[in-house]
Amino acid sequence: MKVLFINTSESRGGAARAAMRIMNGVQQLGVNASMLVKFRSSTDPDVIDIASLLPQNVIFRFWDWVALKIKNKLQHLKWRPYRKTRSSLYLSDLRSMSFHGRVDWNDYDVIHLHWINQRFLDLGVLKNIKKPIVWTLHDCWPFCGICHLSMDCQKYKSHCGACPMLGSMKQKDLSYKVFQEKKNYFEGLDLHVVTPSNWLADCAKQSELFKVFPVTVIPNCIDVDLYAPMDRDEARKRLGLDPGKKYILFGAVNATNDPNKGFDRLVASVSAMRNVERVELLIFGADASFDATVLPIHSTIWSEIKDDKQIVDLYNAADVTVVPSRSENLSNTIMESLSCGTPVVAFNIGGNSDMVDHRSNGWLAEDICDLTEGIHYCLDDDNVDCLAMNARAKVMANYTIDNVSREYSDLYGSIV
Repeated sequence: MKVLFINTSESRGGAARAAMRIMNGVQQLGVNASMLVKFRSSTDPDVIDIASLLPQNVIFRFWDWVALKIKNKLQHLKWRPYRKTRSSLYLSDLRSMSFHGRVDWNDYDVIHLHWINQRFLDLGVLKNIKKPIVWTLHDCWPFCGICHLSMDCQKYKSHCGACPMLGSMKQKDLSYKVFQEKKNYFEGLDLHVVTPSNWLADCAKQSELFKVFPVTVIPNCIDVDLYAPMDRDEARKRLGLDPGKKYILFGAVNATNDPNKGFDRLVASVSAMRNVERVELLIFGADASFDATVLPIHSTIWSEIKDDKQIVDLYNAADVTVVPSRSENLSNTIMESLSCGTPVVAFNIGGNSDMVDHRSNGWLAEDICDLTEGIHYCLDDDNVDCLAMNARAKVMANYTIDNVSREYSDLYGSIV
């Protein structure tokens, strides 16, 4: 069986990492899989840079560049009424690049889409694919008009328009037009939707765009040999941390600046903690210019992570990982932390309840005060050993590469 994965990158972001793990997993089961990307940063021979498939004729490429600029400029003009809000929102329209028919879809048995934004895949090409399409959703954009995070809006259940994320009162605004275009593109496709979390599956099943397609829940997976428990004192020694302290870990891409990551909620929660003299906050992914002195407790910042081994050290050095996000599908941070045997405190939103079992391997909070209580619970010496054991067991039972890859391999076999 031959499968083409499509993702904007093979390494940048959680969706890319998830897609690569799945691809490598199904390869181990004998599936002939490769990945088409816009931004290639590895030397993996199974990763194909779309630029390498495009015409090399200089004149043709110049005119193509001009045509693409005009097309994307016209799309950009649609944003003009919403320019003031655009920079702070999680929105994408249908701007894309042209594949020029350079991908022979008939050469594959299954086309497996993942995260295809940042002006990559033109949804219009889906009409040209006469093979089964699997689309693993990493956010809400595929079934919404323009939003990656729908937050409390449920207009995707009927038809987007008068978009609250845009502050629009016009029914046939940009979200309405993009939603309608998607509806036209999806009509008649042999599409099989996969969601990593039960929460996202429920959203997809209720959406106007995807309610006619089968939806399967298959979680993301993790390398349990890499993300594994290790000696806590040794991890702290490598990081230059005090073996006698309690450490709270928080981190993400753009951790302190991205509103969705909930850094403000973490600060509010930590500010309410009791007896913090021997408690320290560890933050990775913060902006290099971030001033840690504004935080309510002593903090150590890693603006950049050198490699996977360093992030594994951080998970193992910490007593608890806090994920205060406003929206989550199936958080890589939660999965990685649990795999290292470190309990997680998170809000009871999105797919968090798929992974965090309340008071068993962490704490599911309802509000900021509850988040603080969860941190105290996980730092309590009486709970440490049981939480760590349950955290690792949860991952080994549900999220290993072998288990998840077999589910995908079975899905491929059922639709070909």
